[in-house]
Amino acid sequence: MSNTFETLTDFPFHAGLTRPQVAQAERARFHALLHRLRWLVPGFALRIGDRMGKKWLDQTCTIYTNETAALAEILGAGAYTLNTGYEWCCTTFVRPDENGMPVMHRTLDWSLAMADFMHVAEYQTPHGPYYDINWPGNSGMINGIAPGRFVIAINQAPIPMHLGIGKIGSIPDWIIQRRKTFNSRDWPPTHLLRHVFESAPDYQTACRMLEQTPLAIPVIFTVCGAAAGEARVIERMETAAHVITDNVCTANHWQNPNWRGHARPIKSRARLKTAKAAAATKQGFDWLQNPILNKHSIMAFRAATGGTAEIITLAYKHGLPTPARYLSIQIGKP
Repeated sequence: MSNTFETLTDFPFHAGLTRPQVAQAERARFHALLHRLRWLVPGFALRIGDRMGKKWLDQTCTIYTNETAALAEILGAGAYTLNTGYEWCCTTFVRPDENGMPVMHRTLDWSLAMADFMHVAEYQTPHGPYYDINWPGNSGMINGIAPGRFVIAINQAPIPMHLGIGKIGSIPDWIIQRRKTFNSRDWPPTHLLRHVFESAPDYQTACRMLEQTPLAIPVIFTVCGAAAGEARVIERMETAAHVITDNVCTANHWQNPNWRGHARPIKSRARLKTAKAAAATKQGFDWLQNPILNKHSIMAFRAATGGTAEIITLAYKHGLPTPARYLSIQIGKP
């Protein structure tokens, strides 16, 4: 993977706007995304998904229900469905730079080609700004950068093995988990992550919130702090946490030997093995290699809490994921 992206189109960037204002600015991109989504999901299914998503969010303890309703009012059908889909797979790792400071490296994999519709927005908080790497209308967050505080990303967790019958139980285990999630009143992981970016003043507080807050569904967080040694993977069940601070890499299966789950595709264990090797040897974006880089990869970034963050979107062309757009942000500088 080339480390030179100067010829690529800029990644869309917004600053000084509220989330509803960003949704309004990205409205055309949102509807282009829905147009592509309708190849997979018919309109009536989106409407059903919206009703179910609204009902679920309204019963959870998230503080963003009113804003999500406002986003849906701006964007129309499909907003709630995309807010509550939670269907991504990813590979994430943190390694030190030449000065020993932690840097996050992250890919986002989706079965839906969403690369053309993502943006970056800067939002202000009492603890300073943060950068949200997202798609239009999402009131939650899947990855972000808070200058001087932390960089955090979400990976989709495996499906817990409720029945304990191995691979043949993947479909009924998924149904059981979805029912359990739909009945939960606890935080959606993407909304908790946004709440952390808006309210946690430092790495330690962020980790404590991510480890201890009850969740509606299992998830994996990776946290990169502002000081040497501040890096961890937080594997989360709804009310339990497993923390990894050595060789901080994750994909989409449990590394806790006592938790059983159905790993998410593609080749989760192979991606983790490759990430661990890349963390020790690769530079720049050279870690973007098979199977970390695969047909579902739509975005990659590397970022620390200071310095330069680099974000690229990936388009699947001629049988290969290809860099499509690029954004470089000087973290900590307006």
